[in-house]
Amino acid sequence: MKQNRLTLWGFTKANLAYKPLTSLFNVLLLAIGVAVILCAVHLNRQIEHKLTKDLRGIDLVIGAKGSPLQIILSSVFHMDIPTGNISLKEVKTLQKNPLIQSTVPLALGDNYNGYRIVGTNENFFNHYQVKLSEGRFFETEMEVVVGAEIATKHALKLGDSIVGAHGLVGSADLHADNPYKIVGILEQSETVANRLILTPIESVWHVHEYEETHSEHEHHDETHSEESHAEDDDNNKEITSLLITYKSPLAAVKLPRLVNESTSMQAASPALEMARLMKLIGTGQDILSVFGFLLLFISGLGLCVTLYNAINDRRYDIAVMRVMGATKHKIFSLVMTEVLWTVFIGYAVGIILSQIFFKLISIWIESEKHIMLIQPSFGHAEIYCFIMSLGLGILAGFIPAMLAYRTNIAKVLNQ
Repeated sequence: MKQNRLTLWGFTKANLAYKPLTSLFNVLLLAIGVAVILCAVHLNRQIEHKLTKDLRGIDLVIGAKGSPLQIILSSVFHMDIPTGNISLKEVKTLQKNPLIQSTVPLALGDNYNGYRIVGTNENFFNHYQVKLSEGRFFETEMEVVVGAEIATKHALKLGDSIVGAHGLVGSADLHADNPYKIVGILEQSETVANRLILTPIESVWHVHEYEETHSEHEHHDETHSEESHAEDDDNNKEITSLLITYKSPLAAVKLPRLVNESTSMQAASPALEMARLMKLIGTGQDILSVFGFLLLFISGLGLCVTLYNAINDRRYDIAVMRVMGATKHKIFSLVMTEVLWTVFIGYAVGIILSQIFFKLISIWIESEKHIMLIQPSFGHAEIYCFIMSLGLGILAGFIPAMLAYRTNIAKVLNQ
């Protein structure tokens, strides 16, 4: 039995080495097909998981007039430029609506090494249920709480001062006169808070010289009452967006229409925009998957043609083996063993390539969008891909194997 196994492997190895470039080509085609399919599946799965986590509990997002999808991308996922700012006065009026359970205001405008500095209040921490790994939450303006990813990447610690740059991407226009003090660092979490620097909204107004503008306004209107000043104050102040959680399902019907028709603001539904976004992402995944399946199909076809030609070239060898006592079933198993070894090697190389491809893509996404992806482990996708590759290999090898199985010994030896 041991000798049979050695002979089987020796025959297979000799056949694979007979035309090494052709064998290598078949293996690489299969490997790249496997790698592309697995990368598409894992990317789609992780991105969808992260987006779903960030959207949890947010029923409506209010922003400046413009693209609803852009409002969601900029205010929930922090991956796009806001459509503009909205009036604090209109926001406060909207917050009094009885259909609203809770709100989270956001004020954007600056960044630290590409990470966004977000003005907000304690509602942000309550909504995302984030906890501190050390320090405390901010209490006054110019204090910041830093996401775990940022603190780790830039070695930030409590008491450090950081300086923001104007805009939402890296810039040389630094607000050097208005440094922020780190008073807290968040625990690692699966939310967008990991890659944000959070500060009171007053900090954003302060850095962008709201106080100076306001003081000039007060100087020219000293006769106004305190109530008038407060109203003027709200008229002058702006935020970027407002995240809303509904109190009842009725709000989904009334609130968006109310905002869009009777205010200068725009209401964007995360559920609708998420469906549009996932459709776009899904289209990209489908294209990658089709490309991967096409490579697998070409690999299977190439393997079939290669084996078919090889069997024709080795008909004399097969006939001699039959004369020496090899059964038809033994010949059939020799050919199928060669196919299976090609599939196993191609699949193993594909798994390695998928990990390399995913790592390179995750490095690019992290540098461009500051989104950290987790290196995937072996799971159901890999098992399904193996079964698919195995089935394709068996189909590709069946015709050449049957050709070898039906070899006419007398006719071949006579020729």
